Amino acid sequence: MKAVLYPFGAGADEPTLQLTQDFPEVAWAIARSPEEIAREIGEAAILVTSNRVCTPAYGEALRRSATRALRWIHFTSAGIDGGVAMGLPDWATVTNSTGVKAAMVSEHALMLLLALVRRLPDMQADQRLRRWRREETNVKLRTLSGAVVCVIGLGSIGREVARKARAFDARVIAVSRKGSPGGDVEQVFPRERIGEALALADAAVICTSADDTSFHLIDAAALAAAKSTAFLVNVARGNIVDGMALAAALHAQRLAGAALDVTEAEPLPADSPLWETPNLVISPHVAGGGTTGYPQQKALFADNLARHVAGQPLRNVCRMPVGE
Repeated sequence: MKAVLYPFGAGADEPTLQLTQDFPEVAWAIARSPEEIAREIGEAAILVTSNRVCTPAYGEALRRSATRALRWIHFTSAGIDGGVAMGLPDWATVTNSTGVKAAMVSEHALMLLLALVRRLPDMQADQRLRRWRREETNVKLRTLSGAVVCVIGLGSIGREVARKARAFDARVIAVSRKGSPGGDVEQVFPRERIGEALALADAAVICTSADDTSFHLIDAAALAAAKSTAFLVNVARGNIVDGMALAAALHAQRLAGAALDVTEAEPLPADSPLWETPNLVISPHVAGGGTTGYPQQKALFADNLARHVAGQPLRNVCRMPVGE
């Protein structure tokens, strides 16, 4: 069985390259360009790729050169929006790696939220100025204990954020297309009622996947529905939040603070007004960092490879073949 690997990293230390060593029963080919995809994908049954390498040229080469031998496309990323945008052969089952980095992303989300709640950026600014402001800082501090945290998106990351928030004695509500209450989540609102959920929340953490329906889900209207004392954290995709609307809300003090690990344009341009927006923390799309996640990737791929060979349903299916 032939598989083609189109890894994200170009170096020999790219974790997914280890798949070619750990699964010798598969005949692997490595492609690093659209031209190499066109040459190698012909009779391949499996394509392993990443959302971060998807380009129009890649998509065009894949659609032109793949045959119906290609039955399974696996993304080593949780997101597949780049793949959808570039166009994928519609006869292949598509899976992703949702859950592989849920621990790290949820930790980062809680770190950003706690930094806002406990006013860490203010204290860092004071430290640089060698300024001791105990009384002024004390009155700004908040706690997650008893606070209502709204998790937007109840996939593996959202559920893990909910679990960790509950450990801080927060009350958790959610906005989800499919999720239901239970466990760590008290109440779930459909997307159409996001304004109601935000009106109740002391903090909102965005964990939902990106698609056509999530573009600017957090827009000026959604921000207007939120409490002026609320915090917003985005560890999902940059275009879920209207960055200019967020900047305007923060400048006008219609929101207490926000933290973005993702932005609409990445890298964030040096002239972006977000850099100078008050009460905004920015991290450079590193929420999944801290581990390669390869052990989890290997386990997921091993399970799905066995299922593929046996003709059984795959895990983490994002799209089924058209007409099947």
